[in-house]
Order: sequence, then structure tokens, then C-alpha cells
Amino acid sequence: MPKLADLLRNGKLVEAHRPWPRVIVTAEAWHGIANELAGGRAILLGLWGDNVPAVHIAIMSEDTRQIAVVTIDCPSGSFPSVGAVHPPAIRLERAIFSLYGLEPVGAPDARPWLDLGFWDVRYPLGARSPAPATP
Repeated sequence: MPKLADLLRNGKLVEAHRPWPRVIVTAEAWHGIANELAGGRAILLGLWGDNVPAVHIAIMSEDTRQIAVVTIDCPSGSFPSVGAVHPPAIRLERAIFSLYGLEPVGAPDARPWLDLGFWDVRYPLGARSPAPATP
């Protein structure tokens, strides 16, 4: 399995991202990063979405303590689940789905986290759509 530093080197560096480097990776590298988290070789600092659409994960290497932000573009509205192999990411993925509508493929828990049917819109930070008639 490639080391975390190798996975990051293979990504596309986003110039002038501060204070930590950010790389855009493929689904394969995203899986590799999830496996590094699951194996205890990296620490999950954060996981969030945006309306580009993309999902970002902030990680810290266990051995070097270096921090990086990793991005996966989600043109199809989905991304590989990190929570499938690293359970601390599950609630963050559920929040990403509630807010942005980006689906974590392979997630062990697909229940809504923030949107419990009381909002007047679905995915308020992503591709907004009217809420269902019945919650």
C-alpha cells in the first residue's frame, strides 16, 4: 500500500492554498487515504463538503505530524465513503449529505444527520431543491 506522502504527491497540487497544502486526488487515492486513517497512520482532522461540488478531508500524518487538505471532486454527486473503513467519519459524511446532497458511496449509515424533515429545502448549501411534502 502506498504511504500517505506518496498518495499526496500523486495528487494535483492547488497553488497558494494556505496554511497547509491541498491536493486534488482520484477516487483510488481517496480510498488509500481512508485506509491510512483506518490503519492509524493518519489522523482525521476534518471532513466537509462544498457546492463545487467537492469533498475535502484534513489529515495529519501520524509519523511526521504534517497536515494536508485532500479534495475529491464530485461531479456525479457522490464520493467514496471514508466512514466505511474509518467510523469516526460517518457522522461527518451524514452531515455532508444533509447539507450538500453529496452521497458517500458505501457508507455504513445513510440516515439523515442534520435534515430531519423540518427544513423547507433539501441540501441548503448544495443544489437546493424543495423539501418533500411529508417529512
